Amino acid sequence: MNIGGVKTNLSEKIKDGRKKSNFTQQELADRLHVTRQALSKWENDQSYPNLDILVNISKVLHISLNELLGEENKMVKQISDDVRSKHKYMKYLYIVSGAFVLSLLISCAMLFFAYGEETHSVAFDRFNPSLKTEQGYAILPKKTPSQIIKNNYNKKDYRKYVNHPEKIYSYVHDADGKGEYLNFATGFYDANHRWAKVVHKGSYVSKAELISKDEIPSNIRKNISDSYENYGVKN
Repeated sequence: MNIGGVKTNLSEKIKDGRKKSNFTQQELADRLHVTRQALSKWENDQSYPNLDILVNISKVLHISLNELLGEENKMVKQISDDVRSKHKYMKYLYIVSGAFVLSLLISCAMLFFAYGEETHSVAFDRFNPSLKTEQGYAILPKKTPSQIIKNNYNKKDYRKYVNHPEKIYSYVHDADGKGEYLNFATGFYDANHRWAKVVHKGSYVSKAELISKDEIPSNIRKNISDSYENYGVKN
């Protein structure tokens, strides 16, 4: 066998070992989980097995690796260099793949934030780290917005029409003097508690609590009208 100018009798040792074990080329190839053509190339000095297969050849033919390779240190070094090159290639492949996945994640995140800023979506504001949680106050319609829906009882075929409270769209005054229109749910309320304390992060509302007007801080209360319609919102 002549590999890169290095001669070796590894091919003869594989062939002799196979014959002593009474294996045909196909039988030995099957035990090594390779094709008969690959084994034929090894026995005819046309190529050589990698280190993993050499270990299997040693086990199947009952020949030690030292005896199988003999003094052919140059060939062993060449095989080792091939293995190291493959490992080096795989390392670069992992680095490139990781960089690609990271850039893809960054691109997706940038698109998500760009879309969120453009649409002011609730989901975006909820997880946006640049927004802070604030507390504001809002006036509610005189009557709870609601709709009539069917309601099941005890999983029986009996349905009753009931009022179901809807979300409210109202202007929320924040402590810093700013504010914005938000959607939030309060449930049913009465005329004495038609104001709400709203905890929100951008357009995401985490809590809305019914209160009386007297519970609103005085610096904010003076800016809130008693009329829900004054903010351009109709029930």
